[in-house]
Amino acid sequence: ILLDANNVEKSNPNHCYQKPLGYQLVHQYAIENLDIVEYDNISYQKYLKTVISTDYMNNQPMKPTVTENSYDSNLHYQLTKEIQTYSDNKINETYFSYAHEKNNTKLINANIVGVPLEITVSAKQNAGDYGKIISKKETKYDNPAHLLPTSVLSYDLKDNTSGSTEVAYDQYDSNGNLQQYTGKDKISTVIIWGYNNTQPIAKIEDIKLTAIQQSYITAIVNASNTDAAAGTNNDESSLLSAFTTFRGQLPNHQITTYSYDPLIGVRSITPPSGIREVYLYDPAGRLKEIRENHQTGRLVKEFKYNYKN
Repeated sequence: ILLDANNVEKSNPNHCYQKPLGYQLVHQYAIENLDIVEYDNISYQKYLKTVISTDYMNNQPMKPTVTENSYDSNLHYQLTKEIQTYSDNKINETYFSYAHEKNNTKLINANIVGVPLEITVSAKQNAGDYGKIISKKETKYDNPAHLLPTSVLSYDLKDNTSGSTEVAYDQYDSNGNLQQYTGKDKISTVIIWGYNNTQPIAKIEDIKLTAIQQSYITAIVNASNTDAAAGTNNDESSLLSAFTTFRGQLPNHQITTYSYDPLIGVRSITPPSGIREVYLYDPAGRLKEIRENHQTGRLVKEFKYNYKN
């Protein structure tokens, strides 16, 4: 279109629509310098439908495992059913239920509609078998004060109407970090968060959060915040010393502590045995080695990233 020219606007809607490839267009308007281009207007969802996984033995392919996914809900676009057919023709069918299926209006109103609330697995001997339920678990969001999970229930294979609590999520901090959970054995575990409330730095078993003096917690949290400010690959001896003191303050409990290099990953894990695992990374930030107690200690694991050719 030229400014101040005698422009004439012409339109021909759907002139190219549903014409076969190679069709010669004869335009009814005499318009010079006309280009006609057709583009696909993709306005539908694309889903992963099928996954075929093949194992090889002695360079010979074995019968593959085929996974077929279904997304058949009119209420959302999430995965609703997964069918896995194994090489021996046995089949596992997994069904996923979300907030809409469970009529959980609290989660629907909060737009938390993509998290499975119930997962049921049924096993079949073959395609003609009706199958039987081998696993059913449900995640509950029962606390009206927040939108975080409160427990996970598992259902008896003979009676799928009443569930037993596998784990209860007892307490969260203001950032939504889990601070205490209790397993089906009724034993509670406490998680302490550091590095400015972004990483778990201690796990204490068989204790409740209220039984730990706040000053003990504050000491290791502050030490981790200082370690975070010091940057990558710094001297973390002060933090490790704070962890040692913390263990001594709770001598009758199993304690695991964690240190990190910000933006890279875990730097060390010290389990209840006290034998620390040190994690080393390559310049690309990939895990390279796990060593015992220090960076030059006994090699526990080594990771190699080899590229073809």
